[in-house]
Parts: sequence; C-alpha cells; structure tokens
Amino acid sequence: MVEAQRRRLTVGMGGGPGGPGGGPGGLTLCKVLMANEALGKVTCIHSTTDSEMKRKRSFAEKDRVGCANGEAIDDSFKNPPNIPGVNATCRKGLKPESPNQDSFVVVKHENWTLFGVFDGHGPNGHDVSDFAVKTLVTLFFDKDFKGNTGPAFKESFVECQRMIEAAKSQGLDSQSSGSTCTMAFHNVETDELTIAHAGDSRAVLYEGAAPGVVLCETEDHKPNLPAEKARIEKCGGRVVFDGYYNYRVFAKAGMYPGLNMSRALGDVVAHKEAGLTAEPEITVQKLKEKRGKPLTLLICSDGVWEFIKSEEALCPYIAEKDKLVEPENLQKGVEKLAKKSWDQWMEDSDNEISDDITALAIIL
Repeated sequence: MVEAQRRRLTVGMGGGPGGPGGGPGGLTLCKVLMANEALGKVTCIHSTTDSEMKRKRSFAEKDRVGCANGEAIDDSFKNPPNIPGVNATCRKGLKPESPNQDSFVVVKHENWTLFGVFDGHGPNGHDVSDFAVKTLVTLFFDKDFKGNTGPAFKESFVECQRMIEAAKSQGLDSQSSGSTCTMAFHNVETDELTIAHAGDSRAVLYEGAAPGVVLCETEDHKPNLPAEKARIEKCGGRVVFDGYYNYRVFAKAGMYPGLNMSRALGDVVAHKEAGLTAEPEITVQKLKEKRGKPLTLLICSDGVWEFIKSEEALCPYIAEKDKLVEPENLQKGVEKLAKKSWDQWMEDSDNEISDDITALAIIL
C-alpha cells in the first residue's frame, strides 16, 4: 500500500532523515552576493532549510532569507524584500518523515534578474537542494553570465555537481540524494531570456492575457525520452517501467536508484552507475521580438505539474480569464496555484501524501 501511495514521487522508495541538517544558520547566499562587489547592489530572496526540519506542518511556507539593494534585512522570513512582478511560494508536502526538500532563489539587479527552482529527493534531498542554491548561483555569477549566459549555466551546473560530490567530506551525503534545477536569466539590456534545466521542474513562458499562449516550455527530463534513454543505456544504466506511472533509471547491477528523471544534481551513485547527468538543457528566447503582448514566466517543481497542465496553469490560478497578470495579484495567484496542486494531490492519494510544491511567477 505504501508503494502505491508513493508511486508519483521521484524516488520509488521513501527515505529517512539524514544529512548535515541545514537550517537557517551559516553563510546565506545573500551574504555571499553582498560581498561580491562586481555585482553591485542586488535584491535577493532565497529559501533556507526550515529550522523545524520535518516537524514543519504540512503545506506551511518554507523559511526564507533576503537582502534588499545590497542591505541585509532583519527577521527577513517575516519581512522578505518586495520584488515587483515576482512572487514565489514554497510549501511543504504531506511527507511526515521529511522536511521540505524544494528550494528557490530570485536575484534582481536593475539590468538583469536570475530565477531558480530546485526540487530535492532522497533522504538528504533538502541538503542537496539547499547546497545547490548557494553553490550554483555563486558559480554562475563568477562567470561571464551576461555575455555568455548559456555556457555559463552549463559550466556552473557541471562544476556544482563536482562540488556536491566533494562536499561529502563536509557531511553532505549525496550518494542516493539529489535535486532538480531549473534556472532562468533575464538580461534586461538585450531582452533575452535564457533557461537552463536538469530534471522535471518545468519553466513555461506565456504570451498575452490569461489563459495565455504557451510560447515555450522546458521538456521534463524523463528516462523514456529516446535521447535520454540512449545515453543512460550507453553508460550501462537501464530504463524500466515501474508498473504505475513512471519509467525509472536503474543501474545494471541492481534495482537502484529508481529515479523517475534522467538529469539531476547530486545522486552520485546514479551518475556513476546509471547514466544520470547534471548537464542542463539550454533554451533561449528573444523577448524583444514578442513584446506585442505581456509575457509571464512560471517555474514550478513537479509538485505543481503532476496534475496541472502547462496550458492550464496561468488561468484561473495566476490570473482570471481574459485579464492581464498584475504585479499586485501575483502573490494571490501563486498561492491559488499551490493550493490547487495540494488539493489534487490529496484527492489522488486519499489524503495520505503530497509532494512539496513550489511555484515561482514572473512578469517579464
């Protein structure tokens, strides 16, 4: 019965508590960005591992920290920086044995904005996603992120994977734990949007008033996609249908790791034995050519996309039909989208299980 209830989750079996603990302490990404003089003054919001860990109540908002125009904010979880046109919600699923393993980040400068959604999985997935937020963003900003955005993303993802593996000596156990990562960079000066994704946290770009036309969406990295399956098998892995809804990745030697995605950060065993990769797929959209109508970007973990189709997410959740998305309505919109996702999980599982749910909405 338990396996049937968990049939939609990333890893085919549940994991217990583990990892170095995380928590809101330590060096936050905000502090790192404020120390980077080359970036100038930025406003940043990012999640941080809940201080209550798995004791956080289900569907509660995840803890977050922030800085505004290069200045830290005291008690920032209660008073996060306001970024007009951007809103995020990150809700703990109904998984009593685990803390919220989703993470998100927004970094805004007057000339550009970076967005990211991470979905951890496995016993220490919350530690991997939290580590990835801080590490990957820092790596990205150390490169030519404005002039060569796509290559900067690719190099950063691959380097982040190496650093996750090396962090074992610091107590980060990523052998059977990992995280998806979907990031988007909007260069205001060139009006280009570059999306990098590894896994199934989907980004969708809409044009026009709700329900909006889907201009582009990232393709979830699933093991049964022909190119993904070919790479996995070439590396000695196997792709097997689990009898419910998913094709999963297994090593040649046994029935592990059982992931229902083909790309992710972390998951060291799957990278070494089953053909997983951290290299992201890059999508570029020239927004200047599409400026006749309003543009809205959604980046959500698969806690949203499991039951809601891309073409259905903008309306009626983010905006009412035939109406534009207004900045002041974004918060209510993402909360409605998260609540609808939660309700769908509850209905499907007879109120017994829900994945973590993260929705990031941006007016471009």
